[in-house]
Amino acid sequence: MKNALFKYLAVFWLFLTVSVVTQAANLNFNGGAVSACSITGNQYSCSGLDMPDYNNTMVIASGYTVVVPGPISFGYNQSLTMSGTAALFVNGDLDIGNINGPNLRISGGSLTAQGGTFKVGQQAQTLTANVSATNIYLGSGSTLNITGTITATGLVDVASHATVTGPISGSTVHTNSPVVLNGDVTARVEFNLASGSRLTGKLVSPTVNIEPSDTRVVGDVTASKSLTLGSGNFISGNVVAGKLELQSSEAYITGNARVDSIILGWHGRVRQQITCNAYTPSTPCSCVSNNSGYDAGTVNGPSCAAPQVAGPHHFQITHPAAALSCAPGKVTVKACADASCGTAYTNGATVVLSPGGATAQTGNTGSVDSTVAQYAGGTATLSLTSTPSTTGALVCKNSATGNVTNCQMPFNSSGLQVSGDARYAEDEATVSISALQASGSNPKACVPLFANQDKAIKLKCTYNNPDSGTLPARIQGTNGAYVPLGANESSACSTTAVDVMLKFDATGEARPNMLYADAGQLGLVATYTSNSGADKGLSMTGEGRVIVAPASFAFTTLATPQRAGLAAMPVTPVSPSVSVTISAVNAKGGVTRNFGREKTVQQVVLDRRVEAPIFAGHANPVVAGTLSFLNSNGVIAAPALIWPEVGRIKFTAGLQSSYLDSTLQPLGSSNEVTFVPHHFVTELIEMGNSTSPFPFICAAPLNCAGKRAVYSRQPFALRIRAETSANQATLNFDARNKDLTGQVVLNGYEATTANTNSPQVRPAGSTLTDDATPAATVTGMAIGQFSDGIGTQSIAYQFPVAFSLSPGPVVLASPTDVMLRASYNHAGVTASSAAAQQGTEAQLTVLTGRAMVPNSYGSELLPIRLAVQAQYWDGTAWRINLADSKTRFGKINVVLANCLKQVVCNPVMIADQAYQFSGGVLAGNDRLTLLAPKVAGSVDVSVGGFSYLPSSVGRVVFGVFRSGPVLYLREMY
Repeated sequence: MKNALFKYLAVFWLFLTVSVVTQAANLNFNGGAVSACSITGNQYSCSGLDMPDYNNTMVIASGYTVVVPGPISFGYNQSLTMSGTAALFVNGDLDIGNINGPNLRISGGSLTAQGGTFKVGQQAQTLTANVSATNIYLGSGSTLNITGTITATGLVDVASHATVTGPISGSTVHTNSPVVLNGDVTARVEFNLASGSRLTGKLVSPTVNIEPSDTRVVGDVTASKSLTLGSGNFISGNVVAGKLELQSSEAYITGNARVDSIILGWHGRVRQQITCNAYTPSTPCSCVSNNSGYDAGTVNGPSCAAPQVAGPHHFQITHPAAALSCAPGKVTVKACADASCGTAYTNGATVVLSPGGATAQTGNTGSVDSTVAQYAGGTATLSLTSTPSTTGALVCKNSATGNVTNCQMPFNSSGLQVSGDARYAEDEATVSISALQASGSNPKACVPLFANQDKAIKLKCTYNNPDSGTLPARIQGTNGAYVPLGANESSACSTTAVDVMLKFDATGEARPNMLYADAGQLGLVATYTSNSGADKGLSMTGEGRVIVAPASFAFTTLATPQRAGLAAMPVTPVSPSVSVTISAVNAKGGVTRNFGREKTVQQVVLDRRVEAPIFAGHANPVVAGTLSFLNSNGVIAAPALIWPEVGRIKFTAGLQSSYLDSTLQPLGSSNEVTFVPHHFVTELIEMGNSTSPFPFICAAPLNCAGKRAVYSRQPFALRIRAETSANQATLNFDARNKDLTGQVVLNGYEATTANTNSPQVRPAGSTLTDDATPAATVTGMAIGQFSDGIGTQSIAYQFPVAFSLSPGPVVLASPTDVMLRASYNHAGVTASSAAAQQGTEAQLTVLTGRAMVPNSYGSELLPIRLAVQAQYWDGTAWRINLADSKTRFGKINVVLANCLKQVVCNPVMIADQAYQFSGGVLAGNDRLTLLAPKVAGSVDVSVGGFSYLPSSVGRVVFGVFRSGPVLYLREMY
């Protein structure tokens, strides 16, 4: 009966438990009833959300809002699902950070912690939602991807490995290394961007700190109080700041900077213009402290300009020599800030062009493409009206030649239109040459002039930017052969046009391939003149521009491997004064000699691409530097190419911005280079805690190498550090780096000369061993023992012969000074701890040691205390090791043997205490004590268990008395 009742209650309890869990595990806000919540329209108002179970589930459907009066914190196994416009509004803290990533399914909506703190990302999580709270914590070091608007009245803290896509605003916005922010950031007090992070968007904050290194901002920055740009960082945009500091070294800004003051650290640069708010024409750079190493007025040095005027100085229209009357002709309008038009007016202007009435805005670039049109044909005078107005006169330029014109532009009823997309040098790509005429029935429509015909077109090339060159364009004719638009393929563009047979399709367009082995903006002029046939007397001309960029950048071949922190050396130096060059080259590897002669200086940014290691958290120090290709014939000497780490990388060179306002941005890389440690450091350490005794500090009369000594065969801890030339640990010299193989070889050398490996010629055969029993020979430290460039191992230096009681002559080693050398070889390059390689080597003196147990005697009724000594062999005699106040042993190490008469070899007669040498002797109450056996006899005593301190044997006799008046026992006091 009892068993039946028990089973019934158990089943009932299980049913009840399952029912409660099922009910608690589903909070579904989709219009239906939810316990403790009322619904009005699409809003739930809940008196509380009780989620006591580990696996609670909350689902908020799109269009519904859930309002909760108090804080909510989700557990690891709980889940939250939201989508669309779903909203969770909490009066207090909201913490969803501990939800297991797969259980967090938020693809849309909003999360609000009114008056409280919002947390997400303690686990690896991905979500899409707008977030608002007093304080917001995004991530904790785990991978977090969040898309949405982030709004805080207080702090926004973005943890490492977080990616935020969307705008961020808060009082203080703080980031940890590294993060990725894709969106505008507004901080009312201060903002920092941590090392290695990326921000793409506009940044506004009174105080901004862009921390070194390899930290990048792509967007404009406004910092009313101060902006600090750390070493190796750049801002791709314009800067407005109070105090601006570009720290040493290689910090730069690609745009303009308007500041109260600016400090340029070593190699710090503002690529465009610096404008001092307190501007005076006589001293335009009065606010600049130039420590960059580049003189003002040089290519890389600071250049200062007057503040932006209220309106543009004048406009410049760049136009073709002629256009068709049946279609709008393309022109480019530039708003000029000064008379030379060297600086664009970037505050934006609206222009209305004539003829045609097209409206365009120059925007923040100061330039815009637009059109002019005159369908009636004839010659028109180009003009425009603008808001704001200008103070200078309109300037017109020919798009093919770059020459100033009188703004007269003919609109012909027939003509040739020439255009071509930007392309890379010596990369085969087409140009478009269209033969069109105005339709007889519709003057605003163009119809083909040469439909499905082959025609000989006279073509010539011109140099637009730069304005001269040495190589011609080559156009492919209908026979497949390329025709140079010059005397030959190696000559400059000819002033005389060359006939090229072209095939025009049904639309009147010919698309021949063009090759150009150099860089720049070419003009192409096409002319057709007929003296016979149906189109006798027809003469027409058209012209266009084609931008040709270098295909890539090529490095001098670098030797491999290299040592971390040193300038990479080439296989073959270019010259005695130049080691490595970087060349702008075409697709076939030829140097594009016109690169660097353009009207704007071409800036090439150095960087690196890590091929290995790839383990999480590997070090990737920045490679920074910017090269100005200025009249260099396409080749420039590279600065020192340094990577202060271990691994395989390729140095890269890329154009800082697109080439001549095209979409082309050439990039090149060096051959793969392996970097090994520059040197090693070996050092002695104590293992684990202060009770680890060895090596001990040397004491007279010993004169020890490194002021440390150790017994032969006595284990001690050795630390090996793999370092750069700057004596910093190479973090990638690590067990996780699978590129590293073998071991760091370890040897003991004679400390004075560093010439003899494993010193002590008499006796020969000294070795390094481990701390095992029996000891095994150690030849080095495995890579698997290294973490962040540091490895630790317990080793011993072992003489071949130790003190022994065995009969026969032995040759014992006298004190030997040893230095410990670490070395690692990779592909013929050896890094070591030798002084010649800037390394540092641990030194110590190795001793042949023994424990000397003296003979003694006394009454069997009293204990006998033995003044055991720690001794070393000095080459001629045993001496007390005054430096040894570390060696200790216990009762378990004392060996009793050869007991005679009534004495029994029983450990109970050994006093149970810790015995530790002081100045090499057990003295006073610390002497080795044998308790009174109460019987007469003798025993042999030694100290065992120490391979490095073998023991002599002392004979102790009980029941033998000294002569003379000696009181052995006093029974009354």
